[in-house]
Amino acid sequence: MGDFVKNLINAGVMDTFPKVEGETVEFKLKWTDEALKDLVAFANTKGGKLYIGINDKGEVVGINISDEQIQKISNIITSRTQLNPSINIVKSGNKNVLVIEVDRVTIPVAYNGRYLKRVGSTNRDFSLQELSHRIIKLSGRSWDNLLSEWTLNEIDKKSIEKFIMLAEDRLPYLQRTNLEHGLKNLKVLEGKKLKNAGVLLFAKQPQRLFPQAKVKLGVFKGTEIIDSKEFEGTLWDQLEKVMERFKQVLTVSFRLESEDFTLQGVRRQEAWAYPLDALREAVINALIHRDYTSPANIQIRIYDDRLTIWNPGELPEGITIEDLKKPGHVSVPRNPLIAQVFYYAGLVEQWGIGTTRIVEACVNAGLPEPIFEEQKSGFMITFLKDIFNEELLIRMGLNDRQIKAVLYMKKHGKITNKQYQLLTGASKATASRDLEGLLKKGVVVKKGKHGRGVYYELNIASQK
Repeated sequence: MGDFVKNLINAGVMDTFPKVEGETVEFKLKWTDEALKDLVAFANTKGGKLYIGINDKGEVVGINISDEQIQKISNIITSRTQLNPSINIVKSGNKNVLVIEVDRVTIPVAYNGRYLKRVGSTNRDFSLQELSHRIIKLSGRSWDNLLSEWTLNEIDKKSIEKFIMLAEDRLPYLQRTNLEHGLKNLKVLEGKKLKNAGVLLFAKQPQRLFPQAKVKLGVFKGTEIIDSKEFEGTLWDQLEKVMERFKQVLTVSFRLESEDFTLQGVRRQEAWAYPLDALREAVINALIHRDYTSPANIQIRIYDDRLTIWNPGELPEGITIEDLKKPGHVSVPRNPLIAQVFYYAGLVEQWGIGTTRIVEACVNAGLPEPIFEEQKSGFMITFLKDIFNEELLIRMGLNDRQIKAVLYMKKHGKITNKQYQLLTGASKATASRDLEGLLKKGVVVKKGKHGRGVYYELNIASQK
């Protein structure tokens, strides 16, 4: 046996092998060049081990292999994938298993021009978007920090002026007369080239270079779309146009403010179906945090009972949905240059509080908490409408007493029959009929034990 093979072989005894294939395990009866796909996929994901001499049921059948064959396999792997594997022969009883192990690589490797990754027990091709992410990460820059092919000739001076007006409190010395100097200080210009952030923030019609950088907004009745708009231009333009469109298509409800909840004393105050500040914050988050390597657009859908904002790009690694509701949670902006310029413009406050502000705005407006979720390789926030507003309650056929009771429950959480009587001046029998009517309409749910232990709460589930 040659020295090369002696160095490769670990003549030990392994009592057990993995029983099933998975993200880091693959079984083969014998070596074929197809195994190179597995090794490449392992290396591009988490690393892994290829066991030759085990069938797909996890049963050790063993392998007979010569020194020359082991050396040939090693040479094939290195020459065709640039990987340097660890190769060992491990005994199980009187049977040999060839174990080929590769570590995770930083720079993606290919086999026959294919970049593969390991998903479960299968190999899949990287998407162009995923490869872009890996390459950008290797460069040490974020996408928005990469140089574009555009120069100062593409700058839209109106966008610059708009930014200067917004940023004058935080950047009082920003110079209007020396545009090049100002953009370099903002780090969106390097040499004579605009960075991608500079294109999106300050260039004329950025969609000529990045056609995916726009917002689609649709209004739906059920599954049928009844109105659709697309908004382009700089990120400032898109934000402004989307907010204008919200004001055009969102209905105005009425917020009732009264201490005693008598309709005669009620003050009607116009209120948007969703807090505009919360919507604005959500749109800004989508513009800042979206994955601009994706061909998808930001998509906003307005339904009768909800409004959704979806942007391509899942949450950064290490950030969970639960974290988004915690004040001051760790912020990992996908596009830190864009986020910084938005901060200078006063459109973003301290990082890590945007989502909590959205939640607070909705709760303060009497709405359910918005729903955050990762969906279809992107992030979506769903705003839920308040169905317990006066306008809708009247349309539902509720009488004045029932409406007062609903408003009372919105503030205090629950109501008993006795409280209903005191609030409305109704008799016990009338209060029972009214509460039963609210129950049948699905407005409230009945809780507690029989008799005085019974109370009623708003059917919050009906909003979701």
